[in-house]
Amino acid sequence: MRYALPALALALAACSGHSSNDATEQQADTLDNAADQSTAPAADVLHNEADAIRENGASGAPGAPNSSVQQAMNKAAAAQSGDARQAPVPGPKPTR
Repeated sequence: MRYALPALALALAACSGHSSNDATEQQADTLDNAADQSTAPAADVLHNEADAIRENGASGAPGAPNSSVQQAMNKAAAAQSGDARQAPVPGPKPTR
């Protein structure tokens, strides 16, 4: 069984230092890359979450507990384990 978490952790570390748009795209790309290393159920979730981040933006730092990326990883883990309970879908990024 392949696990995307180590690769994702390394890739997320590279997200710092970019502009907000670059960082958002980097987070989405990282989820897509993690999906390529995951089982089919987890990959579907990760690709969908990457698309959602591209459309709605990302919330929080990638490793933060309620960040878009962390929620995506939680959903992917649930899908991979066959757990029917899913983390809530992140909503649109609040505007100021």
